[in-house]
Amino acid sequence: MANPLKVLVFGDSQGDTGPTYHALQDVFDKHNTNAKVINKSVGGTLACDWAQNPDAIVKAAEEAFPGTSPDLVWYTAGANDMGHDQEFHACLDKAMCDSDVAECINKANAKVMNCTVTLLENLWTAFPKARVGQYNYEEPCLDTQDCLEEAANFLGGCCCLKRTEPKVCVERALMYWQSIYVDALQKRYPVPQYTGMNVLGAEQKAAGVLGSAVGKLVLGQGAKCAWTVLCGHPKYGTPGATAIADAMWDLWLSKVVNSTATIY
Repeated sequence: MANPLKVLVFGDSQGDTGPTYHALQDVFDKHNTNAKVINKSVGGTLACDWAQNPDAIVKAAEEAFPGTSPDLVWYTAGANDMGHDQEFHACLDKAMCDSDVAECINKANAKVMNCTVTLLENLWTAFPKARVGQYNYEEPCLDTQDCLEEAANFLGGCCCLKRTEPKVCVERALMYWQSIYVDALQKRYPVPQYTGMNVLGAEQKAAGVLGSAVGKLVLGQGAKCAWTVLCGHPKYGTPGATAIADAMWDLWLSKVVNSTATIY
């Protein structure tokens, strides 16, 4: 029997709170793929906190798989950077229109990008064959005021909360951030070294929202709140979390595992 794929999960609460590394292990098992998934993500962490040690992913990989290299790395970080960026939120407070919001996101995202690029490039210096996959967060529950405010704390801020359609404002901000963060990283790095995924809409599709698809949100709907934990995390064991894992399989894992350019 072939040695299992060595899969590292690194970053924030997507890895340890929801959908969690367990969902990733489940999708490997579902597709009869021998893989060992080890979590080194920590909820609440920032890309730029991790990047204070540029070899943070390298260190995590060495702890997870001593004496060898990771085959796959699910990287998830950036949302907490946005949430804790006071300059970003001050900018949003002054925003008067969508173009103002976009400019605020651009400035905050530039900081996140620098930290993520540092972490990834140091990973590839140490482990050049490691394949990285990243999605830029699924949309949260937006049906309660608490969750709407929590979502706006990461993207949109008071600017969105003052709109007549605050859900749509937050979702548009999330879609825009996808385009300048993960999509931009994909333009920078080739597949299969890096695979940037757009999973927006995966949970809506699982919930039967008409017109939704993986990579396509229906604006104003939000995620199904019963399938989330702490507002913004697909709850492990629910159809929402399973939909995210299935999307990761379709968009990334199946192509790496089955590719003739695989790491075997």
